[in-house]
Amino acid sequence: MQTNLRKCVLAAAIAAIAGALPAAASEVVGYYPGWKSDAFAVTAANVDAGRLTMALYAFVDVCWDGKHGNPEPTVNYVAPCQEPLNGALALRDEAADGANLRALVALKQRHPDFKVVVSVGGWDWSNRFSNVADSAEARANFVASSLRLMRRYGLDGIDIDWEYPTEAGVPCVAGETCARPQDKRNFITLARALRAAFDAAGKQDRKHYAITIAAGGNANYINDAGSSAWIKELSRSLDWINIMAYDFHMPWEKHNGHHAALYADARDPVTASAFYSSGAVQRYLKAGIAADKLVLGVPFYGYGWKGCAPGPDGDGQYQACDGGASGGVNGGNAYGFSHLLKQGMLTPAFEGGAGYRRYWNASARVPYLYNAEEKIWISYEDQASLQEKARYIKRQGLRGAMFWELSADGEHQLLRTLSDAMRP
Repeated sequence: MQTNLRKCVLAAAIAAIAGALPAAASEVVGYYPGWKSDAFAVTAANVDAGRLTMALYAFVDVCWDGKHGNPEPTVNYVAPCQEPLNGALALRDEAADGANLRALVALKQRHPDFKVVVSVGGWDWSNRFSNVADSAEARANFVASSLRLMRRYGLDGIDIDWEYPTEAGVPCVAGETCARPQDKRNFITLARALRAAFDAAGKQDRKHYAITIAAGGNANYINDAGSSAWIKELSRSLDWINIMAYDFHMPWEKHNGHHAALYADARDPVTASAFYSSGAVQRYLKAGIAADKLVLGVPFYGYGWKGCAPGPDGDGQYQACDGGASGGVNGGNAYGFSHLLKQGMLTPAFEGGAGYRRYWNASARVPYLYNAEEKIWISYEDQASLQEKARYIKRQGLRGAMFWELSADGEHQLLRTLSDAMRP
């Protein structure tokens, strides 16, 4: 009798502890592109908060020397900061971004489990992270500014999209410093300061403030001076890591390839370096990151190559090409899922159209399109590949899925598929 009583007391205590902690969940995390809000407004029709667990608002910048942005010629954007402190957060357009954030937060009225988080940095705006993380004063400003922004708009956390510590993606302009050998150690210090401040603020505000990051899927990102120990140390301050498991192949490469393959394909040269989604996940697991701290990123867009010969199988796959195609969004080489449908390259039945034929790679578990007459080859994501990735996420016990980005799936075909597939 006493043994049974002790078991009941112990079970109640465990349940109480579990109820006090943030619950692990099948996350469905989607980026909202703030700079597209004129054409893709924050509405219940565009942002399906009932199927999302979190929206990441892209992007917020950081201030340095009173300015924010990136003077590098391909970005060519510099503006004054609203809060001119080194490390303080900076909105691109205070009125527009503020209105977007309020509209996103308003969706929580009907969907209280939906979270809104600002994503700081991104490809264009990662040029000041190294400076901020290397300065105690700037780190303190970053933390304080983050708290002010969250409380001002009723946000639920911060996502750090640093691309990349020790290795800036966008080339740094002359006279500037955009990367340092100590970036990854400094990242740990910054994340610890955020975690301590967010936990203290959470107690005051009676809520949990999340800290997530967008992280690379390659070995260069995970390792630091030959060791992966840093990423495990960093993860202790994070709610989870969003793995950017896409862009494994890019249109400037001389040969085409799948940009978000789930599994290896021996015919793909990058297979040897495990440059595919499941390979990226396994790298993090081997580095000691718990599965429930990993969210697998998936793309709601594709890439196109031109001048690709049919090859021995007649499908244009893994062939030499003449560079990026120009039939994508705004005449570029990126093909959002909605764009493929609108242009008739995909039919409503999600088969090829307008001269394109849809193929399926049974090894990589991803689709592709090929137009033999125009010699255009497109790597993209569809319902079938998302279902494959959802099954993988569940088998591995991962935290969930993240995608880039909402406007590429204007009618929610992919979001519906992903959301349904992620359900228990």
